[in-house]
Amino acid sequence: MSRRFIPPAVAAFGDGPEADFARIVAQAREEGFAEGRNAGFEAGREAGLSEGRSAADAQHEANLALLQQKSAKNQATLAVTTALGQVLTARTSDLLALEDAARTAIVATLRALFPTLMEQAAGQEIAALLAEALTERAPEALMLRAHPATLRSVAAHDLPGGHAASLTMLDDATMSLGVAEIIWTGGGLTFDLAAMHERVVAILSPIGKEQTA
Repeated sequence: MSRRFIPPAVAAFGDGPEADFARIVAQAREEGFAEGRNAGFEAGREAGLSEGRSAADAQHEANLALLQQKSAKNQATLAVTTALGQVLTARTSDLLALEDAARTAIVATLRALFPTLMEQAAGQEIAALLAEALTERAPEALMLRAHPATLRSVAAHDLPGGHAASLTMLDDATMSLGVAEIIWTGGGLTFDLAAMHERVVAILSPIGKEQTA
């Protein structure tokens, strides 16, 4: 900042009372200008600081409002995510419970029907297995060994063609019902309906739960 140059009074360059007075006036003017300039600088500095603080406060409030808005959105997103997670967890738990209940009901039904299946299906299944083995190994003779009741169940189903002449039945009271051995030279196979039933039950039983007969 500068001011217009004001030359000192001509009297100030001389001697005497007028010159002294002129110099005093010139010095007072310079001091007054310096004081006013310093006061102006101080007032300007204070005004600048105040304006800066006001601007900083306004910016701070704006930033704080933005952060609060983002925080509210994040909280809402978190709440929705948590709720969805709880719904999915409950849904998974309900589905597992429903699946376990269905498996338990199926296993219970199989166990209730197994005696009937043993009586009606064993002979038919063994006869079908026999017919296949006799066809594949003809004209070789085969032997069927089973419990007498199982043999009677098999005999109720006629074998196709002349296969009956190639089959020998051997009763063995020590064998379980529904179990049969088909024997030929150098090999054979075993049919065990009860074992098959237990494998099916083991597959269908709820995970981690053992089913007992």
